[in-house]
Amino acid sequence: MPDWKITPLVVAMGPQREKSRFTYMHNFGGRVDVPYVAWLLQDGTHNVLVDTGCSAAEYASGIRPDDGPLLLAGETFADVEDVVPLERRLEENGLAPDAIDLIVQTHLDWDHTMNTPSVFADTDVKVVVQREEWERIPAHPLFAGTYSPKATYAAIEAMDFELLDGDQEILPGLRLMVTPGHSPAGQSVIAETAAGPHVIVGMCTIAENFWPAEEVLEKGTYTVIPTGMHTDVMACYDSMLAIKEIPEARILPFHDIAVMEYETLG
Repeated sequence: MPDWKITPLVVAMGPQREKSRFTYMHNFGGRVDVPYVAWLLQDGTHNVLVDTGCSAAEYASGIRPDDGPLLLAGETFADVEDVVPLERRLEENGLAPDAIDLIVQTHLDWDHTMNTPSVFADTDVKVVVQREEWERIPAHPLFAGTYSPKATYAAIEAMDFELLDGDQEILPGLRLMVTPGHSPAGQSVIAETAAGPHVIVGMCTIAENFWPAEEVLEKGTYTVIPTGMHTDVMACYDSMLAIKEIPEARILPFHDIAVMEYETLG
């Protein structure tokens, strides 16, 4: 039986983001620090990354306007701050970039993709993404500011790049589950570990999306809160319910601040 280990590599931070950007129609005016993460998955044979994050330099050169802070959906963004560069995070785990076998892009927002070509363009790593996700860049003018520069995607496409169609087992004990709604065809990653299945949620989520406060549950008719940014709010809700229905799974919301305290999981 495959025995995957999961190590979150926090590479940067989005400081004090508007909380309702994550929790649809909830927590207006609240603020959350948002870790930007590359998740390292290892089974003793394969080294896999789920997304690659971004750096402060990549953000400054490719996302932040020259004339001032990024304004996205009415929010003025504080600049991205580096935590530890991805190359150093890999080194901490005894790896160089060319030791990574596979990168799974859950979706294509800039904070999930910009390190892919900047760190791995000169390696033989394989990069996979859902076809529908890739063919809808950008998904809509409303979301143009959430995407990387076109040059980033061109550089990814020039790598060992594969488009996928639907749910599949990509390696023994490592499954991809299409979870649309936050983006057109984002995918979540289910890793079988010695401690049971772990799900890396391929949507910009925090813990409260999956486990709303008691007062919300008591007053509402819903059991999860969709992401504040979404291409289809009902599809997002349904994807979250589908994740929660995976038997005995530990759910890992992608951007929850608790990731700062995690060591190796599984």
